[in-house]
Amino acid sequence: MLERVIAAASAAGARLPPRTAHRLAVAGGTLEWAARPGKRLTLAENLRHAVGLPAGDPRLRAVVRREIVNEAHRSADLLWSIGRPQELLERVRIEGRAGIDGVLAEGRGVILAGPHIGGWEVVVPVPAAELDVPVAVLVNDDWLAWAVDGIRRRAGLELEYLTDGPRPLVRRLRRGEVLLMFADIVPDPGVRTIAVGFLDGVARLPAGPAALARMADAAIVPLAVLPLDRRAWKIELGEPIRPRPSADGPAAADRDTLQRLADAWSEVIRRYPEWWAAVYPLAWAPG
Repeated sequence: MLERVIAAASAAGARLPPRTAHRLAVAGGTLEWAARPGKRLTLAENLRHAVGLPAGDPRLRAVVRREIVNEAHRSADLLWSIGRPQELLERVRIEGRAGIDGVLAEGRGVILAGPHIGGWEVVVPVPAAELDVPVAVLVNDDWLAWAVDGIRRRAGLELEYLTDGPRPLVRRLRRGEVLLMFADIVPDPGVRTIAVGFLDGVARLPAGPAALARMADAAIVPLAVLPLDRRAWKIELGEPIRPRPSADGPAAADRDTLQRLADAWSEVIRRYPEWWAAVYPLAWAPG
């Protein structure tokens, strides 16, 4: 039922002129900001580490409001992208392509790992259209993922569910394929995390990207999806991060890899804090 609702909404949203769709997004985002104090508090706790402002600062409150409104802008573009997939491909710019192409030319797998920033949901189908190897997206095994399963597959993506464990992911990467994942939040208390320097503090981030890269001899390419205009986005690809062996064992090697990834994420989040959908609690410690 939800899949049919999304399909109908995307058909309607794709027909709206961009200005109308985004005016509605501003109204809807503002209403959500006013109605969800718990979300405002969580965002404020996370975003203050990106903007260097204390809790309660009016400027931080303004950043939180802009982020929630920007979530609505992203949702408006998501409906358009589902309804007009060819237009999406024409309206996305990719920067930093050489790094991922070089890794794939070696026959190695690539983990495209990004934070939940900007239009990550909007451009998920783009790697499958642009790359010459299979691309799978790692998703939660829940009702929302099931509802958009068909949409993702029609866009050329293959799906891997978190509940299936790491083995199918490692096999894909060893075959030289691409795995797309967004790993700045901890979706489940059972997920292994590593404490790394992140923004202005220390946070426990999921160890998955680092561990998978080590086990599969793959590279991690940092990914960020950033706004250019209404219905226009750019994908920033960072320099490949290759696992380095450590005399202290796999745990230390994973920590080094994840720290380099967290550094790349920190840089882009500081540039676009109002687009970071940090809507889940993170385990922070003083930096």
